Amino acid sequence: KEAASKYMIVIQQRWSLKGESMDDKQKSKEYFNSYSSTVINKNGYWSYDYRITSEILKRRGVIKIFDVGCGNGAFLAFFKNKKQDAELYGLDLSHEMVMRSRERLPDAVIEEGDAEEIPFEDETFDGVSCHMSVHHHPHPKSSIAEMHRVLKNGGTVLINELTGPVWLKNFMNWCFTWMKTGDHAIYLEAEMTDMLKEAGFEHIKCRRITPFSYVCVGRKSFTPKKG
Repeated sequence: KEAASKYMIVIQQRWSLKGESMDDKQKSKEYFNSYSSTVINKNGYWSYDYRITSEILKRRGVIKIFDVGCGNGAFLAFFKNKKQDAELYGLDLSHEMVMRSRERLPDAVIEEGDAEEIPFEDETFDGVSCHMSVHHHPHPKSSIAEMHRVLKNGGTVLINELTGPVWLKNFMNWCFTWMKTGDHAIYLEAEMTDMLKEAGFEHIKCRRITPFSYVCVGRKSFTPKKG
């Protein structure tokens, strides 16, 4: 397994320039614009995980929730069903997905935009969630830093992502360079924890939901306001 893992890393590195030369954001837009109305996407590819993530956010008292990469609003609709007083906000790169979200959730605020440039003010939300979207981000540290910026002091960040054995992650990351879906890279629990810490999050905990998915939860530290 160790030899296979090292081999896949070498292969991945050889093809990394090819992946970088492609516009993963544009591929994501085109892919999700094309599949925005499919039945499986309407209900959420990872709807099983929503049961876990929505309960975590509910227990933490999150009301004003912002979902990054909200797609057609599947998670926001699920959370609203669990917490009727929730205030829903979302962001997605795909125009068609934004339209589906707005149709589904007419009372929500859904914006079309880039996770690296979130169009909301500092310290706006109680909770920021991101379900199966970070692996589409070419610069995940930038998007996670933006999540930190728009979160209130003491607020919760929740990231639901793909996982698996290291050899499988390396193989999939290599495959992504050939795919038209806009997938960029899978980050395992330890890698996600490091990125969250670097962005300034504290009290980070990760847990497996399924053999191929996990949730990482952190908190933005309380900082006294100047003046």
